[in-house]
This record gives sequence, C-alpha cells and structure tokens, in this order.
Amino acid sequence: MKKTVLTIIMAVIITASYAQEKRYGIERAIVKITTTMGMGGMQQTVSSTQYFDEFGNKESSETFMTTGGQVVSVFTMMKDGYSYNANVMTGQGIKTKLPSAADNYQMVNYLNLTNEVKSQYKIEEKGNERILGRDCKVYQMTVPVQGQIVEATVSVWQGIPLKLSMSILGINVVQEVTEIQEGATIPREKFELPAGVNFVEMNM
Repeated sequence: MKKTVLTIIMAVIITASYAQEKRYGIERAIVKITTTMGMGGMQQTVSSTQYFDEFGNKESSETFMTTGGQVVSVFTMMKDGYSYNANVMTGQGIKTKLPSAADNYQMVNYLNLTNEVKSQYKIEEKGNERILGRDCKVYQMTVPVQGQIVEATVSVWQGIPLKLSMSILGINVVQEVTEIQEGATIPREKFELPAGVNFVEMNM
C-alpha cells in the first residue's frame, strides 16, 4: 500500500512540475522534504531530498523510508522523456514513459499556467501562504492518476511546490519542504542513473 501511495504522489508531482521549458524561478537548489501519510490513527513519515539544476531541466530525488525495520533508499529521476524509480539497495527499478502532447496530455508549469492547463486540471487560485519566509501562491487542482481522481492543494514559490496536501485511497498525505539550499553545489552523480540497477519498463 505504501509503495502504491508513493507512486501516485510521484505521478502527481510529475504532472504538476515536469516540462521541457524552464519551470523553476531559481537556477539550482537542494530541497529537503518531509512527507507524512496517515490513516486510521496511524502515521508514517518519509524523508526526501530533491536536487535540480538548469532551472529544473535536470532533476532527481532520494527518498528514505522504513519498511520491515529496514531503511530503504529510493532514487527517482526524470530523463529523456522517462521517469526512473529505483530501490538502490535491491538493485531493482522501473522506468515509465512520461505522457506527451501527442497523448493529449498537458504538463503543468507553475511559472506559465495557461488557460488550457488550468481547465484540464481544474486549477484555481486560493490565495497566498507564507512558508519558510517565502510568499507562495496556493492552488487547488484535480489530477487523474492510475484510475484515481486525486484532489490536491499546492502552495508554490518560484514554481516549486513547498507544500502539497491530498487524500489517496483513504490516506491523508501532506508533503512539506523543510529546507531550501539555493545555489548549492550539486554532485554530478545526482543526475546519473545508479549503477547496477535493473530498470524494467512499465506503463503508468
């Protein structure tokens, strides 16, 4: 269940941010993120680190979670029209072709929200919110993912979602940025696929 929820979260984030054009208002950063998933009084927290450069043209993330008493590291990257997800410890991964304009699929770029995109995802502005000392625009949106209609509220600064909240399969999910290191030097390997991982292509 946890992996399913995380997969849907990633799909929503990809829908909300992936594009070939400039999509972040700062050139590079390391972003620390905490995701909390709760259902029936139980709660699970997942920590992630996002890396991006060239205003988002290069991007990857590392997510750490505890499963069966073990800490699992999941690597995610978007490259050459694919989303890659890998369990680094087991050497297993999946790659998923990202939808394109030919699929009648419009990417959302918060730096350039067109009327067509706003209509497709029912995006509405809901005011402003201050997070980490930064002024964010708050949006509500609806995204179809894996047969689920996901309603999300997103607080965005410079094109970067600093807070995302949604309900998936009865699980309440809140994802929050806890730290932004603007202009940070990012190791080159953060934008390379991990060695020794067998990626199997899947249809999202």
